Amino acid sequence: MTLTVFPDILLLIVLLLGGKEYSAMSYVSEKNQGRKKLRVLDFDLPFLASEAAIDIDNLLSNRSKELTAMRLLADQLRNSIEISSSGKPHRALMDPATLTILGEAVARAAGEGYAQNVDDLLVDVVKIGTELSSDDPTKNFKELERARDFCVALSMAVVAYHKSISNLSPQHPFRR
Repeated sequence: MTLTVFPDILLLIVLLLGGKEYSAMSYVSEKNQGRKKLRVLDFDLPFLASEAAIDIDNLLSNRSKELTAMRLLADQLRNSIEISSSGKPHRALMDPATLTILGEAVARAAGEGYAQNVDDLLVDVVKIGTELSSDDPTKNFKELERARDFCVALSMAVVAYHKSISNLSPQHPFRR
């Protein structure tokens, strides 16, 4: 088999998709139209988080200014938390599993223990979301590195959660 087979396969895939070329990010951005919230059961979330980490890493090393995945993740975080302008604590608009995975990702990114309560966790997530949606994210490299670490940790935590859910499904009775 030669390398000329791969373009033929790609052409076949493009034709099967109705002649429209899909990149990974165009697929993610098409699915994220509207006010999509962060859900741990969403199979696109680990990919989106890892793409955001790559965007941030490229930004930190001055290789690229592409921030699409970073902005999409920031939008999902923003849509998942009701931010209070008064002195009241923030409110989570997500399921408990997603909140738990966010807590694990924030703890891994900070290198510290888990947040003591949900309010502290939401404050940390709002800080990270604010950094991800900043107009000029390069002005604070330390926070940008923390956001990158959060994205990597989020991707890893969501993949581990998906794996644990898939392990719950019973095996076929003839496979023992």
